[in-house]
Amino acid sequence: MYTIDIDIGGTFTDGFFTDGELHRTSKVLTTPHDITEGLLNCIAAGGEEFGVNLGEFLLRATIARVSTTVGTNLIVQKSGPRLGLIVTKGNEKNLYGAGEAAVIDKYIKSSMVVGVRERVNEEGEVITPVAEKPLLDAVRRLVQEGARMIVLSFENSWRNPLNELRAREMVLERYPVHYLRSVPLQLGTEVMHDSDDHVRTNSALLNAYIHAEMARTLYRGEDHMRDKGFDKPLLVVHANGGNARVAKTIALNTLHSGPAVAARGAASLAKKLRLKNVVTTDMGGTSLDVSLIDEGSERFSEHPIVDGIPVATPMIEVESIGAGGGSIASVVEGELRVGPESAGSAPGPACYGKGGLQPTVTDANVLLGFIDPENFLGGKMRLDRMSAERAMKRSVSAKIDVSVEEASLAVRDSINQQMSSELRARLAGPKGSAKDTTLFSFGGSGPLHACAVAEAAGILKIICFPFGSVFSAFGSNTTNVQHTYSRTLGLSLKDGKIADEYVALFKEQAILDMDGEGFNADDIKFTVKTDIKNRGQRRSLSATGKRANVRQILKKKGVDTGKIDAIQCIAECEVSHWIPSPTKTNANRDPKIKVTRQVFWGGDEATKTDIFEKTDLRQGNKIVGPAIVEAVDTAYVVNPNWQLEVDRYGNFVMSRVPK
Repeated sequence: MYTIDIDIGGTFTDGFFTDGELHRTSKVLTTPHDITEGLLNCIAAGGEEFGVNLGEFLLRATIARVSTTVGTNLIVQKSGPRLGLIVTKGNEKNLYGAGEAAVIDKYIKSSMVVGVRERVNEEGEVITPVAEKPLLDAVRRLVQEGARMIVLSFENSWRNPLNELRAREMVLERYPVHYLRSVPLQLGTEVMHDSDDHVRTNSALLNAYIHAEMARTLYRGEDHMRDKGFDKPLLVVHANGGNARVAKTIALNTLHSGPAVAARGAASLAKKLRLKNVVTTDMGGTSLDVSLIDEGSERFSEHPIVDGIPVATPMIEVESIGAGGGSIASVVEGELRVGPESAGSAPGPACYGKGGLQPTVTDANVLLGFIDPENFLGGKMRLDRMSAERAMKRSVSAKIDVSVEEASLAVRDSINQQMSSELRARLAGPKGSAKDTTLFSFGGSGPLHACAVAEAAGILKIICFPFGSVFSAFGSNTTNVQHTYSRTLGLSLKDGKIADEYVALFKEQAILDMDGEGFNADDIKFTVKTDIKNRGQRRSLSATGKRANVRQILKKKGVDTGKIDAIQCIAECEVSHWIPSPTKTNANRDPKIKVTRQVFWGGDEATKTDIFEKTDLRQGNKIVGPAIVEAVDTAYVVNPNWQLEVDRYGNFVMSRVPK
């Protein structure tokens, strides 16, 4: 029986597969015209690693989880649908933020925001019901202006959503779902129940912006997998570190899910390796994602920032910059610039031979000798060195009057400096210095740059993993099925009974939701959280157990002042996870050199460099740089004055050569 975990990135689609003991990986090009094609290609490649065809592989799979950048790409590219927004009259120009932090004109035009008369006061009383004619006039206007999704977000609706609910009824009566003119409606309080009207509205708008494409893509992927023999629900990975089936997933929860669960996977390994301070860098084809691990735990943000906009969905903290293998190099006003624009997978770097004309970091690595064009992806994809050279010469070296090799070194140095600057900024806090921190380097491009980045950032130890090029897919394997239910209350402590009535309703809903994913009530682990506000300070408290509730928490913690601001119930069911096991024997020989080739490490001349094959290395093997270890899905670059040693888990531990 197999587990399937897929991470669909902007350039590559990665797979991590297990049969309970062994693990296998695959990496295929993402197919932007239809990402489900790349999804099936990746699963088929995983099946081949176990010697079974796609149909049998899917039929024998016990679980399939997927994380995807579809929503993130819509946000980055601003390619979502035209939205309409109906708010309480007077709030049309009162949405959160200005400039870069504004939602208006970034995701919705100001002309597509309409106010209607309605009012709910601070106590949750409906003072002014929403009137039918003005509401339908507003909907009609937005539809005529091209709205493909309408968000209803009324002031104080978190206290009482009656006006939002009644407004939806009115619209559906006039525009029933079977009409071609029917426009999907989303209510702010149903997307995210938060007391901040601005944050709730922002969250609902961003969710609406990515909802339709996410639904189309994920259901299409699930349908294709079912057609090929998969008979379980496809689980979608969320940025809070859990997963749920497509039907129970809110689109907003999928943003940055791949990088987020990579951080979760890194936390599980940091705990196993007993490392306190870890910084992770996930360098793929499009971006670099950075996260911090403290004492074996990833960091969370209750109100994260998405594209400069605060939203109300908890996420594992990950910082992203436009620095990947596909980052495009150019010369602007005589200055070299690398990224944030990326060549993606289509057309991709010039060396892919798919029509790309702009040089990238990958092209630079090919021209410098760090990547063997004849052995990319284990020889499954041949790279065109001449195309890389022409692109680099035309766009960079000719414009700054240096050789192609010098231009390529400048490109590589530039991206390394960008990444090391990001690490220095992240490690500048009070939790220790760079020299006390271990760098986990992964992603298809990460190990190519790890030593240079660590050295520039002052980090002394790096760990790369056997499955590092598909690390987000591995991180997906560490997640459990999870449903989160929350409500903002603003109740006094004496109203703990009311809070617990909501908790009871949440638990009933969780039992129904988990039943849809194949679990019974006894499988569910419940965690109840409550936020207490007291004199402007917020304190978060929690308890775990079948009978956990708010009053139990307040009594146990001795809370006697303040207000119950919000409650949350997290329902979780464990599924199978693969755990790396140590090898039992040390290597009885030094690793053999596969070949030597000329590599430009810096300066005017190339250096004759030993090249090793990853599959030839065993526990205890040590390699002193300059050297390169080649794998099917990446290359591990060991800089001069650095060394690589294989630990008992098969990890590559890189450190400075002792003086």
